[in-house]
This record gives sequence, structure tokens and C-alpha cells, in this order.
Amino acid sequence: MRALNFIFSRSIFVSFCAAFLSVQTFLLTQVQVQLSIVALVFFVTLFFYNFYAILIRWQGDIVFKNPIILPKYAANFFLILVSMIYVFDSFFKSPQLIRIILIPGFTSFVYLGIMINKGKFFLIKKLGFLKTILLSFTWAYITVILPVLETQNRVSDVAINVFFMRFVFMLMLGIIFDYRDVQKDRNYNWSSVATMINKPQLIGLMLMLLLLNSGLCYWNLKIVGEIQQFILMMSTVLAFLFFIISLKKRNYYFYYFLVDGLMLFSAIASIIATL
Repeated sequence: MRALNFIFSRSIFVSFCAAFLSVQTFLLTQVQVQLSIVALVFFVTLFFYNFYAILIRWQGDIVFKNPIILPKYAANFFLILVSMIYVFDSFFKSPQLIRIILIPGFTSFVYLGIMINKGKFFLIKKLGFLKTILLSFTWAYITVILPVLETQNRVSDVAINVFFMRFVFMLMLGIIFDYRDVQKDRNYNWSSVATMINKPQLIGLMLMLLLLNSGLCYWNLKIVGEIQQFILMMSTVLAFLFFIISLKKRNYYFYYFLVDGLMLFSAIASIIATL
């Protein structure tokens, strides 16, 4: 159980989810899978989430005047170091990656700024929903645009279509986590999608996203094929069903295994469909 908690709490599981989504991108765009890029997506995600975890935990210790005990950050620092070694090695081997990573690097920086300062500034109070949009965009970029640009040097129409489907899917997952934190966000006067609209409106928004992504999947039928279309649509339907389930309080593993695991489920299903 401790090992399982470590995998979830240190974002190893979610990094695998990102890596498998990049594999799904290669399959949907009919580009040969490049394991070096899949590994890069894994380590970029691992770096970002552990860096974010350190900042948030450090900030919490300062706010609540807890002693800063560096050993409790040791695992995060170690994973960040390992990630940086692989990422910088990738930059050295392929300098164009630096240019490709600038956009998600910027959106990640803005996201971190919002999360660290949320509730302190007027704009963040009013535009807190941007954090969910930024995170969804960053996930879609890292798992779709980065693999395509690095291997093809251009973003095809197919990749653009996959990007939009991935963005909407990640946005649905992000809203599930927003609703999980809605009470805490309201207590601290922090803004999010879930605090800005009521529950019926949130259900309506998720239903609209479900219909939108279903429409995108149908529109791209000729591109991705019937089996992959079914997998993408089912993943979206499951995201909506998980949101409905999350309207009642759920435990840690529901969010970090089942909800995050939808990404892994979708990717593995796409892989199996190509065998």
C-alpha cells in the first residue's frame, strides 16, 4: 500500500498516463511510435508535477508556520533531478525541442502562478477558471503537439483534430478535480470553474463538453477509423459518468486511480485496437 501511495503521490502514475496518451497520439496520427518521445513526455510530466508539489507544500508550510523539513521533499527533488537529466539530454540531442517546449513551458509557468497566488489578486479571483483551461491546454500540447512536431516537423490537420479532442477530454477531467476541491476553494475564497457556477450549471457544462467531444469524434471518423472513434467516444462518456459519480464525496483512489486512469484506459484501448 505504501508503494502504491508513493506512485500516486509522487505523480509517477499520472506521468505514465501522459506517456501512454502520447502513444495514442502516434497511433491516431498514424506516425511510427518514437519511444524516446514517449519517455520525454513521461519525464516532462514527472518534473512539472513534482515541482508543483514542492511549491504548494512549501507554501503551505510557510502559511501555517510549519517547520521546513527538507527530507520530506527528498523524493520530489530526486524525481525532479532524474527528470531534468533526461529532458536536458533530449534537448542536447534535439535542440529544436527547446523551441517546441516554450509554449507549454509558458502555460505551465502561468498555471503555477495562479495556483500559488490564487485568491490574492482581483483578476485571479475573477478568472480562476483559467487554471483548468491552461492545464488542459498544456496536457493536450505535451501529449499531441510535442510528439507530432518532434517527429514530423509540422502539425498536420489530423494532429490538430486530435489536439482538440484531447483538450476537451482533459478539460472534463479537470472539472472533476475542480468539483472535488469546490468546498476548500470556497473556504479560501479561491476561484475555479466549480465555484463560479452552481451544480446544475456544472452538469450542463459537462454535458455540453460530452456532446462537443462526441461531435468531434464523429467528425473525425474518416481520420481515426471506427474502432478508435468508439474508444475516444467511450472515454468521453466515462469521463461524464465519473463526474456524475463524483457529485458525492469520493476517496483518494477514485480521483488518482480511476479518474486519472481514464487516460491510461483510453490509450491502452487504442493500442489493443491496433494489434
